[in-house]
Amino acid sequence: MTAQNPLDHQGTLESHPLAELLVEVQQAKLDGSMRVFRADAKAIIYFRSGSVVFAASNSPEYRLAKVLSERNNTITEVIARLPKCSNEVELAAMLVREKVLKKVEVDAAVVTQIEFIVGDALNWADGNWHFSPLVRPRADLVYPVDMRSILVAYARSRPIAGVMAGFKSAEEQLEKIAEAASLPGLQSHEEYVLQRFGNEPQSIHDLTFECGLPENGFLQAVYVLWLAGLLRRIGWDAAFTEPRLAAIRGARVEMVRQAQKSAVNETTAPEAPVEAKPVEAAAAETELTLEEYLERVEGASTHYDALGIDLKATNAELKSSYLVLAKLFHPDRFHRHDRATLDRIQAAFSSVQAAYETLKSPDSRETYNLKVRKELETREKLRAQGVSDTDETGIKAEQGLESFEVGLSLLMDEEFERAIPFLGRAAHYNPENALYRAYFGKALSYERKQIHRAEGEMQAAVKLDPQNPKIRLMLVEFFIDQNLPKRAEGELKRFLEIAPDNKEAQSLLSKLQG
Repeated sequence: MTAQNPLDHQGTLESHPLAELLVEVQQAKLDGSMRVFRADAKAIIYFRSGSVVFAASNSPEYRLAKVLSERNNTITEVIARLPKCSNEVELAAMLVREKVLKKVEVDAAVVTQIEFIVGDALNWADGNWHFSPLVRPRADLVYPVDMRSILVAYARSRPIAGVMAGFKSAEEQLEKIAEAASLPGLQSHEEYVLQRFGNEPQSIHDLTFECGLPENGFLQAVYVLWLAGLLRRIGWDAAFTEPRLAAIRGARVEMVRQAQKSAVNETTAPEAPVEAKPVEAAAAETELTLEEYLERVEGASTHYDALGIDLKATNAELKSSYLVLAKLFHPDRFHRHDRATLDRIQAAFSSVQAAYETLKSPDSRETYNLKVRKELETREKLRAQGVSDTDETGIKAEQGLESFEVGLSLLMDEEFERAIPFLGRAAHYNPENALYRAYFGKALSYERKQIHRAEGEMQAAVKLDPQNPKIRLMLVEFFIDQNLPKRAEGELKRFLEIAPDNKEAQSLLSKLQG
């Protein structure tokens, strides 16, 4: 896997075990995330100021429902009766919202889940890792994980051969971290080695001589103290070199300055997105105003136009442009604008997301490029014939249908989050298509923060095609899912006034009234 931007960093777990990487991140107080890969197993660990605050894995053994079932064997049946969730975060929120469990109980289960995921990955002897300071945890995904105890247990159980292999030079120096909190439960020989440290760094050679312990016992104790965050290594083969750490810290300072600059021009400071942008790209895009961005996206004939990149742009340029737009023009930043402007911003962002989703994959990009070239050739022929190409209704209808088909397929596969930008793009290109608006609303309904907008899209679809039973019943199902039976009943009655013979509506109304 290649680095996606200059700030990302990667390597192998054979050269730098995960436990040691976690300590480096902790001591450098870095924000970001680290993906680890081993065959088909994948995990991602999120950091805030160096502390592990969240983790996720593709292993079914570490699903939240599995963790909860081990604590309560009846919870599986309860979860099965709840509305289907698109991800584990949504499941955790639903369990609290539906009063299945108290928040403190769910939070404790999530912490256990994180510990399981990280604990398993610590034992991977091979594989790859990829750190990104730009991909960060959401503000609400911060849990108190006791990594210190996990790392100490790992250090004590690691074979001595692996420990000794990590100390390649007797001239390497160690120093005690003065501000580090003491660790209760140190074994006697570990406490003894810690007491040998003064205020100045000391070499492994001198410390071995001073302690008088066998080399393997001494190094094991040092390894425990280092992973516990009590010692700092100097002059060793670190994964994160000082120049790289300086670049990451410099980028963080620059992003803070950019955020402060933006805050002066906005009525409220925006919440930091999950994925931030490369600083180099930000500097190139700061002059683009909101209106210019909207006009560019709304007038785009191709995905490349929407993203503001060339047809031959590299993957790095593609991602950089997308991250910049996602940062500068994310709908969450403009929640105080009027409804009409917000709708334009949301539609534009959906278009940008759809463009990125299509172009980031080499296969889908190649397919799309063939279509774009055909469109461009047609446009040139029309111009040569003196025909205006400003009327792009046909092109937009085709693009809308393409986006709808992709979005509907994702929705049927319960990939709700991925379906939203495609269905949003379809609705934007064809705002009078009731079915597009209805399915866009259905996809939005799986996002807790988008409930009101989901209802708005479905209501708009009903107004466009009031006699369409599929659309009316989608709105009824939405009300039922939101525990609004009276509104569902009212909607059914209104529908039956214009379609009195609809059996499905009659049956639903009988159930609600019964």
